[in-house]
Amino acid sequence: MTERAAIKALLQDAYQARMQGDLDKVMSYFHPECHFRLMGEPEMAEACRPQSGCEAVRAHMAGLIKTFAFSKFEMLDLIVDGDRVAHRWRADVTFVPTGRTRNFEALDIVVFQDGKVRDITQFTDTAGVMQLGAA
Repeated sequence: MTERAAIKALLQDAYQARMQGDLDKVMSYFHPECHFRLMGEPEMAEACRPQSGCEAVRAHMAGLIKTFAFSKFEMLDLIVDGDRVAHRWRADVTFVPTGRTRNFEALDIVVFQDGKVRDITQFTDTAGVMQLGAA
């Protein structure tokens, strides 16, 4: 899956599903041997613990979707190098329990395999996310 237009469409569709909170659809974009990591210190934030395998990634995504709602998603940059992608984006993120919202920018390093997302490493302001989620 190296065609830029196909990758862009897949990512836009996946993030649309994320904004809708549709876990099943989000997971339909993942490869069975997928991995997800939100960069940060796992001892400081459980959400930063790397996840491997579809079952673990699904459970992690379910928790993220339940806790953080996305809106106003905007794709800022997309660099495609074969099956590797750098995807910079911005969205409003709402901490569901309190309704507090902040705008965040993130960079996803994505690796595709068999037309599906095999690996995502996501970089964002994890301190800001923790602050948003603080009581």
